[in-house]
Amino acid sequence: MEQIQKALYWYPKTDIMKQKVLPRRQTMNLQRGMREKIAGYIHTDSEFTIEMSITGSAVYDFCCFGIDKLGMLSDDRYMIFYNQTASPANEIRLMPADNAAKFMVNLSKLPPGIDKLVFTASIDGDGTMGEISRHCLNLSQNNVTQMTMELSGTDFRQEKAIIAVEIYRKDEWRISAVANGFNGGLSALLAAYGGTELLSEPPAPEPFMPEPSMPEPPVPEHLAPENAEAQLAQKIMGKITLSKDKANLEKHVVNLSKCVVSLSKESGVNLGSARAKVVVVLDYSGSMNMLYANGTVQHTINRLVPLGLTFDDNGSIDVYLFQSDYRKMADLTLSNYENYVKGVISASGYSMGGTNYAPVLNAIIEGGVNYQGGFLGFGRKAVRAEAIVDDKEPAFILFITDGENADKGETDRIILKSSGMNVFIQFIGIGNYQFWYLQQLDDMCGRKRDNTGFSNMKDLERADDNELYTNVLRQFSRWLKGQQ
Repeated sequence: MEQIQKALYWYPKTDIMKQKVLPRRQTMNLQRGMREKIAGYIHTDSEFTIEMSITGSAVYDFCCFGIDKLGMLSDDRYMIFYNQTASPANEIRLMPADNAAKFMVNLSKLPPGIDKLVFTASIDGDGTMGEISRHCLNLSQNNVTQMTMELSGTDFRQEKAIIAVEIYRKDEWRISAVANGFNGGLSALLAAYGGTELLSEPPAPEPFMPEPSMPEPPVPEHLAPENAEAQLAQKIMGKITLSKDKANLEKHVVNLSKCVVSLSKESGVNLGSARAKVVVVLDYSGSMNMLYANGTVQHTINRLVPLGLTFDDNGSIDVYLFQSDYRKMADLTLSNYENYVKGVISASGYSMGGTNYAPVLNAIIEGGVNYQGGFLGFGRKAVRAEAIVDDKEPAFILFITDGENADKGETDRIILKSSGMNVFIQFIGIGNYQFWYLQQLDDMCGRKRDNTGFSNMKDLERADDNELYTNVLRQFSRWLKGQQ
């Protein structure tokens, strides 16, 4: 009997009685798509290790993301990589090596807000994952390998990163062998999980000023505050701290400021001081494919960033994609806008489909179920999404589509309900479609207030800033006037 107990390694009798897999000493060979409870292989209240290595011609970085219930990196301190090798309480520690990494993990010490650990590998520089010879991952405890997963270049193509495994809570801790490639490198992975890129060197602290308020930041000479337009531009530019952002956005900010001042005079409401939650809803139906591929959507996104800086106190924009269903993307911010289509949208794994307006509008206005996290269908989970619309601050929804919807009745219901709420929806039709339904919304009976607008811009790429901003803001300014 004593010999039998020794052969069963260190597992307690109680565990052996409850879990028949515990006495098995065979190493679990993880295959793509497999999910398994890990308590049958390791003690989850003790530290274990995940070792990752890649054989190939490139330089490879390894990272662990600590993800919350919404599938987001809500705390940057739980991004463990070469430049941040430990989490706040050493729940996750990293020992990097050449093209290899060893993560020490203690699940029992993780705070309640961390529900998933995502282990990734990415290429620093040239090369693709399709060119690697071998990727190996081992999960061990007390120097005994309990699980392993091996991949090769034949499992991938042009991807720059791999989402290897996820360890997640579902009643208990489980492991998912995702084993999928990811378009984009470490920065794209970070953007996909809604994180903020960490700088290799922290910014210098602001000097102490005895005055109760900080002076306005310097502005270019041509933006000297000589008139209302320049004053507004100066105010918006003051929110941009990175020099590259100033250079890229300054023209759009100046043009937006001119439009805001002009429409303020036209409507009688001070748009420059208005506050609203800015939400951009982008059509992701199959007919939009070319506009994403040729850069039109990215160019439009670049021009929408100043709207967030102008109206939204946090300077960000909520972004939703829709087809037959919808997907919430990472917020559009100064840190991710320049590569948003490739780094966030394309990297999300969301597929193009049909055209329904109701699901995404319902999610924004009433709340709904959103599928977060994962990649290519692996690791996704249904999460109850809170409505953006509330009584505290107006919600300004910019809805861009190239075709009419197949769910007009349900869309009518949502529009009618929203007419009594603190929300304005500006529909922008692009392309040559006639958009009969959207044009008729202005005449919809039974609404408490007219809270929708429609503009057909046909060609977003050729439209200049003045045309875009005027079409976006004119009817919104009139709605705000009616709210006063």
